[in-house]
Amino acid sequence: MRGFSTQCKSEPTPRNVGEKRKVHVKISVVSEYFHVSQNPKPMPLIVEKNADAIISQFLGTGRAEVQAERDAVYFTRVSDDIVIPANTVRGAVRSRLEVLFDCSCYNSLGNKPSTSVSKKYKEIFKPRRKYSDDLENEGKVCPVCNVFGTAGLASRITFTDFKLTAGKVSYVNVQGYTYEVATKNSVFEGDVIGNLSREEWGMVLWGMGCRKGKFKVILMGRFKFQRRDFARVKFEVNDQDLIKACEEFETKYSKYLHDVEEDWE
Repeated sequence: MRGFSTQCKSEPTPRNVGEKRKVHVKISVVSEYFHVSQNPKPMPLIVEKNADAIISQFLGTGRAEVQAERDAVYFTRVSDDIVIPANTVRGAVRSRLEVLFDCSCYNSLGNKPSTSVSKKYKEIFKPRRKYSDDLENEGKVCPVCNVFGTAGLASRITFTDFKLTAGKVSYVNVQGYTYEVATKNSVFEGDVIGNLSREEWGMVLWGMGCRKGKFKVILMGRFKFQRRDFARVKFEVNDQDLIKACEEFETKYSKYLHDVEEDWE
C-alpha cells in the first residue's frame, strides 16, 4: 500500500547552505488550448448602467453597485506579458511529488477532506491520506518540505513567472463564456533558482515530469480534469547534468516512486 515513509525524513538542511543555481525551464503547450487566470470565474452580468441611478444610489447610501460584464476571461498578465504565475508552476511540481513520491508528506491542507476534488483527479492520481510533517515536535522533515518549505521552515527554491515567448493567443467559447487561451505549440519560459543538492535538483525535475531522461505530458491550468483539448503541457530543461541527476534519483528511490498517465482520454 502506498503511503508516507518516515524513513526518508531528516533534519532540515540549513537554508543558506550550498551554491545557488539558476535553471532555465520551458513549458510547451501540447493540447489545443491552455488557460491560466488569477480570476477564472467570469464577472457577473451588468446590474446597472444608468448613470443617474448610480449617482442617486451613491447619494442616498454612500455606496453604488456597479458591476460590468467582462467580455472575456483573460490570461494572467504581469505588465504587458502573458504569464503562467510562479505559484502555479511551483504548485504543479510540488503537488506531483506529494502524491507520487512516498517519501513526501502532504502539507497540512492535503490532509483535510475536500468536497471539491474532481473524480477525474482521483481516477488519475489515486491519492492516499498521508501524515504532515511536524517540524516543531519532531525536528525532521520529508525531502519535499526540505526543499519547498513548510510551516516554520523557509523554502530553498524560487520559481519566476513563466512568460509567453512563442506561439499565439486566441479566444474560445467554453460553457457560454469566452476564454483567452494560448494555443498548441506555444512556449512559456522562466527560471527556477535554488541552493539544492544534485539529488534534490533531480527530485525537482521528476516533479516536472522527467522520466528516464524525457519529459512526459502533465496537466496544468484551467479545465485540466474537464476537457481533453485543454491543459496539457510538457516541461523542458536543457541541462544534461540535471537530467542525469533525475535518472539517478529515479533509480535510488524507485521503491518509493510510482507514476500515472496524466494525458487522459
